[in-house]
Amino acid sequence: MLESIRIKNGHADLLPYHQRRVDRSRRALFGKPPALKLDKILSEIDLPLSGLYKLRIEYGTEVLKQELVPYTARTINSLKLVEAENFAYGKKFTDRSGIRKCLEKKGHCDDILMVQKGHLTDASYANIALFDGQHWYTPAWPMLRGTRREQLLELGVIRPIVIRARDLDSFGKLRLMNAMLPWEEAPTLDCSAIIR
Repeated sequence: MLESIRIKNGHADLLPYHQRRVDRSRRALFGKPPALKLDKILSEIDLPLSGLYKLRIEYGTEVLKQELVPYTARTINSLKLVEAENFAYGKKFTDRSGIRKCLEKKGHCDDILMVQKGHLTDASYANIALFDGQHWYTPAWPMLRGTRREQLLELGVIRPIVIRARDLDSFGKLRLMNAMLPWEEAPTLDCSAIIR
């Protein structure tokens, strides 16, 4: 499994949310393995005191690999609506072959917007939120319950609802969100930039 943590100026963002997801995933797959404490892992890494980095931690019953790399957000100006019926991504696995197959269908678009059983789920690397002119909504059943999404739900910034692909015309804007993208900095595009 994999956890990607945003490190800015030596500070780890969303750590309690990452810890909850790690604990939940490890419990589901391994029962009661020895604790894997992210704050302890971070305390043993010489984190850069300036700049933006992504800390990738691959783990199972223990940490398998960790990597700290500089991070620059991707530019997203268009999304292709694609069917993603034949795979699940409920845990953040290192195996992203199902998502890679969906990305093969994106054509000239910058990324994809995946649909399962007629319902919107996620982009290839981020959860989504849609704006109807008054409120931001996120799909009630994403493929992956992202840490940023969980934080924004708790804060009441976004609201979970069932969103079908056919409901897209009810929304004006779409925003991508993940652990590396704070809400205010996340790519936002007009729904007209979603190619169906």
